[in-house]
Amino acid sequence: MTQLETGHHPPPESAVRSHCPECRGRLSVLRVFGSRKASEYWTLQCNRCHSIHLDIVKGAPVAAG
Repeated sequence: MTQLETGHHPPPESAVRSHCPECRGRLSVLRVFGSRKASEYWTLQCNRCHSIHLDIVKGAPVAAG
């Protein structure tokens, strides 16, 4: 089970967009993908115009071990 599924997902170090850049509607998180170099890809969808946005977020460093 991933961190997101267990509810133990650490908050990102940088801010994730919360409003659509096209219509200023609220964005909902569809999916969060982990990637290399402690970054995450956040797929967001606007609740108003239904456009899809991808944010690349620098996450907290992962402890080795």
